[in-house]
Parts: sequence; C-alpha cells; structure tokens
Amino acid sequence: MKNITFVFSILILFGCSEPAKKASEKSQENPKGTSMLVVNYELNEMTLEDHAKLGSDVVGNFAPGKIDGLIGKTFIGNVDKGVFGGVYYFTSPSSLDAYLDSELWKGIVAHPNLVNFKTDSYGIAPISVISNGVPML
Repeated sequence: MKNITFVFSILILFGCSEPAKKASEKSQENPKGTSMLVVNYELNEMTLEDHAKLGSDVVGNFAPGKIDGLIGKTFIGNVDKGVFGGVYYFTSPSSLDAYLDSELWKGIVAHPNLVNFKTDSYGIAPISVISNGVPML
C-alpha cells in the first residue's frame, strides 16, 4: 500500500507541477497550425449504393486546389454501425473554419439523406510528421 501511495504522490506532483501554457505558447507547439476535421453522419432513406454514387459525384469538389487550405480528405464509413463521414486535413484553423462557413459545406449538411452530423476539430501535433501522420506544409 505504501508503494501505491508513493507512486500516486509522484504522479500527482509531476502531473500538477507544469504551469498552464498561454495561448501564444500553445500555438508554438504547432507553428504551422495544421488542423483536422472529423465529420460523422448517418444515412436517412438512402441505400449504400446511392451513398456511394453521391460520393463519386462530389469527390471532385475535394481535389487539390478546389478548397483553400485543404490538404486532403479521407472518406470514412462503418457500414455495420451506419456511420459515414470524412477526415479532412487543413493548413490552418482559419482554413478549416472557412470550409465550415462555405456554401459547399452548407449544401452537404442540408442534404436530406445525410443526418445527425457530428463535427470535431483538432490541432495536429508536429510529431505527426515523424509518424507520417500528415504532411506538415
């Protein structure tokens, strides 16, 4: 029991001893500001075949140079759970925000057969370049 208490005390000491970082310091962690957007949605009265056709029809909108700041998009899906979506990589948080304000995005979320949208955005740690997680531009 003493060993567990000692280890726990050490963890608390080191875990709580790092001072809070200022926003400017946080931005230094990823000076390029690369950002990721994860989108999930479900299908409403749409077959998988129709969904695949829709994907084929819109994929050109995500080609290089079509969306400012978009590095790339990966289409994702879990047929068993009925959840689909995409993972988008952007050069900056502002380019991600601009996409979410775009007519293209507004058209996607307004599609009557795509429902229950969930979006989450993340910063990408520079160490991801080492793991080949995303290119740092």
